[in-house]
Amino acid sequence: MNGNEIIADIHRHREALARSCGYETKKLMDYYRRREKEHPEAGHRLLDNVSPATTQAPSCALREEPPKPGKS
Repeated sequence: MNGNEIIADIHRHREALARSCGYETKKLMDYYRRREKEHPEAGHRLLDNVSPATTQAPSCALREEPPKPGKS
């Protein structure tokens, strides 16, 4: 098996896993967390110190109104 076949196999497995989770990130991460608990000896840890994003946090790029012409 050459390098391209290995990469193609990885892509096939990744696509099948994403499809089985309905292409939903939360379901995919839940799957990975379950696998992590089932196989702690593998040593693959997900990031657990990341807090979930909130939709209430203001964006620094958001402007309520567009700038008025002629004003700097």
